[in-house]
Amino acid sequence: MYTRLSTTFLAIFSIICLSQMAILLSVSANQAQASSGYQVSEVKTVVNPDNIAMTLVGSSAPAYTVTERFGPYRLIVDVADTEFDSSLKLEDLLPANDLAKLHISILKDQQPTIARFEFTLDDNTTYDVQRLQNDLKINILAAPENNAQQSSTATSSGAPKDSVAESIFETPAKDIDLAKSPGESLDPDVERFKDSFAFSGYKNERISVDFYKIDLHNVFRLFRQITDLNIIVDEAVNGSVTIALNDVPWDFALDIILNLADLKKEERYNTLVIYPKSKEFLWPERAVDNLTFEADTEVVREEALIIQQSASQPAEIMQAKEFLRQARALEKQEDYEDAAALYEKAAKLWPNNIKISNKLANMYLGRLNMNIKAFHYAQKTLDRNPGDTRAALYSAISSANMDRMPEAMELFAQSVSGDPPRKEALISYAAFSENNNQPEAALKLLDTYSRYYGDNLMTMVSKGRILDKMGEQEKATAQYRALMSSGFQMRPDLKKYVESRLSAGNF
Repeated sequence: MYTRLSTTFLAIFSIICLSQMAILLSVSANQAQASSGYQVSEVKTVVNPDNIAMTLVGSSAPAYTVTERFGPYRLIVDVADTEFDSSLKLEDLLPANDLAKLHISILKDQQPTIARFEFTLDDNTTYDVQRLQNDLKINILAAPENNAQQSSTATSSGAPKDSVAESIFETPAKDIDLAKSPGESLDPDVERFKDSFAFSGYKNERISVDFYKIDLHNVFRLFRQITDLNIIVDEAVNGSVTIALNDVPWDFALDIILNLADLKKEERYNTLVIYPKSKEFLWPERAVDNLTFEADTEVVREEALIIQQSASQPAEIMQAKEFLRQARALEKQEDYEDAAALYEKAAKLWPNNIKISNKLANMYLGRLNMNIKAFHYAQKTLDRNPGDTRAALYSAISSANMDRMPEAMELFAQSVSGDPPRKEALISYAAFSENNNQPEAALKLLDTYSRYYGDNLMTMVSKGRILDKMGEQEKATAQYRALMSSGFQMRPDLKKYVESRLSAGNF
């Protein structure tokens, strides 16, 4: 079964990349002569309290891909060969709101140029991206549970617990580089559809693609980015493809394209060879042998260095990569113990790769609740890179969970030393300081969070609660009043608590 990190009502798709995705798309030669790219004449944006609808009005059918990134959670929409009307101000396309922040960048180093729409979202936000003729529609929706998940629950003393801070101690942090989790849907028909993929042997990461007359070589170059495989394409492969697929395993999508183009594939040694069904391909029997066909020169130029590096890598590194692949597969099946065992094997074979040790710290802390193991692997990262604030946070949390308070305090301080400091580190350090009778320090950390990232419901609640505990009733009153008028939606029990604090003692 595929498991989702956040609740959704739509059958959506996700790719969580090991490294930054690059999109190498181009139109066919005939289309290139007839068009000067995707001309965006207008961007229509409608912002409501629970949704955002953005429509790019274009001159031709757009070629685009959609990915998800984490740390923080982001929706990335890359549109190929895009030009904006001179009257459009990109920084003003999305007004200020509580659902999403938008950053638009033009990737001129890509061929063709890519317009990247990067939406920073809350973890429980859902989205839908689709092409309607020449327009591209991006819909962002707030999940109904979102407000409840952001609210606090009452503690035994009557004060609300800081669920944001506690979640960092109790749930796994999202790992930018290694953690991969495809999407799931609450629609039972979609679930049965996804189960049928697994039954058929298609279990790889899910993708969504929308290609309009895209050259096949560029399609396969995109799959190179998705799969991290070396891909060699026979020079006899030609033509273009128009295809739109939502939320399917990448190997299923690849097989469809191969069948449409009368092609076949051979995979070995982390390398995928694509060639016409009418031809024959033989793998070299010795390392000194060469490939037996004349491959596409453009693809070969780009992949030759990768293949050379792969071939020259030590056997230990190649074995470690295989362990990583197997571990990711087990992690998707929620078999965390066996996945961790394979990650450990990979770490022993590839000790210089701190991404693996960070992944192990993340998994042992959040999934397996083994603080001593989490601390061990986070320290391995810090031994090699003392400036890794993510590893410092993992070490700090595991130390705090084991009641090693002086050590935890030192590591928390290290975890917020980045520029800017990490969001989750500031929140966790503030919660730790409050729980250890250091309210002034907690307030300073929350103020730092507000300065860099702005206030949210939980930071405002935490500030009011801390000021209340300190006896700073006037400041606490101001904080609670600001919270009541902030517009943040509060769960009834939290609202009742705030109202009670405002009324207590003639507040």
